[in-house]
Amino acid sequence: MPERMRAELAEATAELAAHLHSWEYAYAMGASCHGGSDHPILREARATTARLQRRCGDLRALLAEHE
Repeated sequence: MPERMRAELAEATAELAAHLHSWEYAYAMGASCHGGSDHPILREARATTARLQRRCGDLRALLAEHE
């Protein structure tokens, strides 16, 4: 079980890292002018960031419980 969780954590961490290095993330986290931060694509990018961070945190917590 811990091996599977480590693999899932590695995959989630890689997905988060790729997302954090994307242009989509850069634009979503950049300065917003004239309400640009309200664009649906940018809201989705911020939601994706939060979802991936939560997933990594949850997996780390589960792994810590099993070790």
